[in-house]
Amino acid sequence: MKQNTISTKEMTREQWLELRRRGIGGSDASVIMRKNPYRSIIQLWEEKTGRLPVEESGNEYVYWGNVMEPIIRKEFMRRSGLKVRQKHAMILHPEHPFLFADVDGIVTDEDGKKCIFEAKTVSQYKEGQWEDGIPEEYMLQIQHYMEVCGMDKTYIAGLIGGNRFVFHTVYRDESLIGELLDAEISFWNDCVLADKCPEVDGTPATTDFLNTKYGRTVSDCVALPQPMMEVLDRYDEVSRDLSELELQKTALANQLKDALQEHESGEINGRIISWKKVQKTSFDSKQFRKDEPEMFSRYLKESSYRRLSVA
Repeated sequence: MKQNTISTKEMTREQWLELRRRGIGGSDASVIMRKNPYRSIIQLWEEKTGRLPVEESGNEYVYWGNVMEPIIRKEFMRRSGLKVRQKHAMILHPEHPFLFADVDGIVTDEDGKKCIFEAKTVSQYKEGQWEDGIPEEYMLQIQHYMEVCGMDKTYIAGLIGGNRFVFHTVYRDESLIGELLDAEISFWNDCVLADKCPEVDGTPATTDFLNTKYGRTVSDCVALPQPMMEVLDRYDEVSRDLSELELQKTALANQLKDALQEHESGEINGRIISWKKVQKTSFDSKQFRKDEPEMFSRYLKESSYRRLSVA
């Protein structure tokens, strides 16, 4: 089946970003699946519906990712012996044209089949995630690409910490693609086109997004809509369940301690339970404030945050 494409070769960065707003790309996949540690599905919905302005991310990783992409591509070709061809176009899904792929490159494999190439600049702290595979958000991104492009394999290369190069071969996963496709179609039709905000979730990305969006406060009391009573009742129920579970967990921990007694560790069916003494050194800020009040005041740093309380 012939692929429909939109050329990006002559586009400015602003035009490219505006084009991305009009559909769902590979980097959106993990956000829609609520697996992205940095971007919330609420933020994505606001971007796609025009509530947030189109702007380039100031993230240093995004910047250096763009700078290092040609270097990573060149090193992959040197090590693999395969040629990577840049596409300079957005590839549209044949059945769902709002799904698109803007890939880092296309590889023609030894058997003549076309494959995806993706380059990543990786923090040293995430090296462990690349030992035997790739992070989940990248897996969702390249599965999205393979579905849109109708391809079965991806080569994904990463430069870790600026000095270690790795690449993995990832194959098409029909089960994962099925879940992803359902979620993306639902998000586009039921949220973006219907102009209906997705359900607010408990992911760290959503927490960070809401804390930033509503960082400024107004000193008044607003009447909440009646459906919030259901949310409040569920909040109370979950809070009670958590308290009970925490009490049960503590009781079980105490049973293990009682079984270990003075011994530092115990073994059962290959599992090790340890209860060791830990030495801890801490800074006595109260005493320091008392002894050196002027010096203490020079090192004070003011910060603020909003604390939610339910009465």
